[in-house]
Amino acid sequence: MGRDDKMLESKELIESAYGLSISAIKSCRAGYILETDTGRKYLRPCQCSENRILYVHDAKQYLYSHGFTNLDTYCLTVDGRPYAVLDGQLYLLTPFIDGHECEFGDDGDSVRAAYALSAMHKAGKGFRHKSDSYDYTPNDLGKIRESLTKRYEEILRMRRKAERERGAFDYLYLDCVDRFIDLAEESLELLRGPEYERLIRKTAEEGGICHHDYSYQNIIIKGQTTTITGFESCGQEIRIYDLVNLIRRKMRKCNWDPSKASMLLEAYCELEPLSRDEIVVMKAMLLFPQKFWRVANRYYNSRRSWAQRNFSGMLEEVIAEYDHHVRFMKQYDSLF
Repeated sequence: MGRDDKMLESKELIESAYGLSISAIKSCRAGYILETDTGRKYLRPCQCSENRILYVHDAKQYLYSHGFTNLDTYCLTVDGRPYAVLDGQLYLLTPFIDGHECEFGDDGDSVRAAYALSAMHKAGKGFRHKSDSYDYTPNDLGKIRESLTKRYEEILRMRRKAERERGAFDYLYLDCVDRFIDLAEESLELLRGPEYERLIRKTAEEGGICHHDYSYQNIIIKGQTTTITGFESCGQEIRIYDLVNLIRRKMRKCNWDPSKASMLLEAYCELEPLSRDEIVVMKAMLLFPQKFWRVANRYYNSRRSWAQRNFSGMLEEVIAEYDHHVRFMKQYDSLF
């Protein structure tokens, strides 16, 4: 039985859960498009807990009521819940968002993504979880330094591993690791400054919403409208966490061209400028050799012999990016 057939069997369950009439169901990516009497909807299974969804629902409602309406709000069930339980599995229903996924290689898409992110952050200011409502309160605030320190230590540990193993990947790793260690140390040195602590305090006082998964498939563009979806990882965190992710994704498409970063920053700052503290902490985060750590970490944790060639290729790409990355970081301060 295909996915669509299985879902058709659940048609009546969905109709009674949401008070809808469904005329057609077809699978789409990780979920299903439903043609209903109240328009086209997107239904997908969800691995989150019920409390997590209640938190995300509150965050989305807050954004919506503060003027950020281009998002995939949850449809409520007849008993007022933002999720349905069908055959023991949690499902989320949202309006179907028509458009194309953001293409970071395209400057127009990237600028729209930066502006939409800024609008979302601005609307989310002041949001505080009602902590007594959930036993799940997502709060990543203040954990960036700790997380990057752990990654730095893993880079050192992997160097020791490479010295013992001496395969093709290990030689490649040993040949370049010291340069990336220098970047990581420079990054952590900046994060130990007063700017990061001040930023954490300010964010804790102000409240806010960080998307935490601002990737191409969660940014849907149609004409002049940019819709943000996929809020399931959102929580409290400094807003530049999202902006750094966006800049990094764009930079990988353009050899770390500073003029492209400048273009994104201009679009983001149109609604609200970045503070000096944010500029310093962003520098620290952009300095960290994230992709270098990720490729090596995946290789040393997979230990599949067939993976050696694939991972060596990926590592070579990271090494090829190094000079562009360093040149960009040298020019970083002049972007502001």
